Amino acid sequence: MMLEAVAAIGTLIAVCLITDLVMLILIKIFPKYYPSELKSGRFEAGNVPLRYPRWTLPMQYFGFMFLFMAVEPIIVLLLVLSSLSPEHFLPLLLISLLLLLPTIYVGYKMAVEGGRW
Repeated sequence: MMLEAVAAIGTLIAVCLITDLVMLILIKIFPKYYPSELKSGRFEAGNVPLRYPRWTLPMQYFGFMFLFMAVEPIIVLLLVLSSLSPEHFLPLLLISLLLLLPTIYVGYKMAVEGGRW
């Protein structure tokens, strides 16, 4: 029973790592593009803004989606597995947080740069 749980968690971590690696490779392979000012400009409800906005949202949509899709399932899994005893859960928590650091870094960079990373 314990071996099956370790195999399932190991498989899940391997899938997460492979997914992150594939995303990083695809980001590096696909060419960067530099859209025009009209394409990258901020719009208010689909219209061209009339004046300079008071504040702008620093997070663009693709980086936010990447963070949500990569981090949210792991957090949910950690919440489900938090019912384990502390000696089994704490190592899993530390490993998961270490594995999440590159994902959070890539998602943050994408969000700040508007998906052009």
